[in-house]
Amino acid sequence: MNRRTALSLTLLLGGLVPHSLCAQSPVRRGSTNGGRLALQPARSRRSRDDDPVAETEPEHEPTVEHESGVTSIPSEPGHELRRFDISRYTSLAHTQPNPQNAIIEWIFRRTGSAPWHGDKITVLCASQTSLRAYHNPKVLKQVEEVVERFVQSTNDVLSIRVRFVAAVDTRWRYAVFSRLTPVGSGPQGQQIWTLKVEDSAFVLAQMQVYQGFKLLTDQRVEMINGQTLTIRTSEMRGFTGGLQRESAAGLGYQPKADQLEEGVTLRISPLLTFDGDAIDAAIELTANTVKNFHRTRIIAPREIGPSEMTIDVPEATESRINQTVKGWPLGQTLLISAGIQPGILQSKTGFLNLRIPGTVPTGTELLVFLDAEIVSGRPRPSRED
Repeated sequence: MNRRTALSLTLLLGGLVPHSLCAQSPVRRGSTNGGRLALQPARSRRSRDDDPVAETEPEHEPTVEHESGVTSIPSEPGHELRRFDISRYTSLAHTQPNPQNAIIEWIFRRTGSAPWHGDKITVLCASQTSLRAYHNPKVLKQVEEVVERFVQSTNDVLSIRVRFVAAVDTRWRYAVFSRLTPVGSGPQGQQIWTLKVEDSAFVLAQMQVYQGFKLLTDQRVEMINGQTLTIRTSEMRGFTGGLQRESAAGLGYQPKADQLEEGVTLRISPLLTFDGDAIDAAIELTANTVKNFHRTRIIAPREIGPSEMTIDVPEATESRINQTVKGWPLGQTLLISAGIQPGILQSKTGFLNLRIPGTVPTGTELLVFLDAEIVSGRPRPSRED
């Protein structure tokens, strides 16, 4: 056989016999197909970890509108996003900035803060035109009821009269106690009643007969329904609280003048009921009384003058009540007793500054008289509107 015949025979056999017979392919270790390797393009091979996983359709996420666009928030099962138009209320002639904050505060008073700070995502925010809430239907119903009392109130402006009275003793209750209707109490024994206007006038008239009763303040203020009114009356009490180093060389330490504030602060937020015949009032009352300054001798480092000096140790008390009174009928007086505040906003030095017993106040009771009236109104919309 010559060279040309052998070459032709090789080419013929190579075209008829499969490559698997011409050359032995190595078997991959650990193979489970009995050493057989399936023929497939290399680009279509995939490992066992690359098996396809079925993709679930993402749940619909609620959106919240902002000035810069629309933002989605993760969805919670059973929660809904509601938007309430509050422009009717915020467009009133408010004197306080961000009047929409009053609506947020009253929603917290209605629902409590716990439902908004749990493990589920919630939303409660308000702008000058709208309020947005994302919660379950039960809470959203409560939010709607609060918003309704703001934007569909029977009246927009209220007149609030506030009187602080320092009563010489507690005997003013003698003739009118049976006419007082308890509506609340405080953590330090404070009491809250409602009484008829004529009964409150009788109480004030009785107080004027006796010495020691003092009207500390009497103010009447008009305010927007649902906003917060702050009434404060106070005086500064000076005392020597300690020592301070003077800049002049050789003088050493000198007495340091300090001041304490004594007075009464009332914050009230009245909100009309939907029928407009009563008020829910959020009340925060704080009374600070500086009862006495105890003179105390100390030894001070001084280069010039006596080393013995005197400082004052203040004796002060505070009474605080924070409560929401519900269903305060219009046309009645709300009366608050802040408890015994000896000599609040009065002199406590006694006869010739000697503080002789019987010459200094010891049983002064602080009373707050509140009256509310409607100033302006508009036709009340029906609930179906």
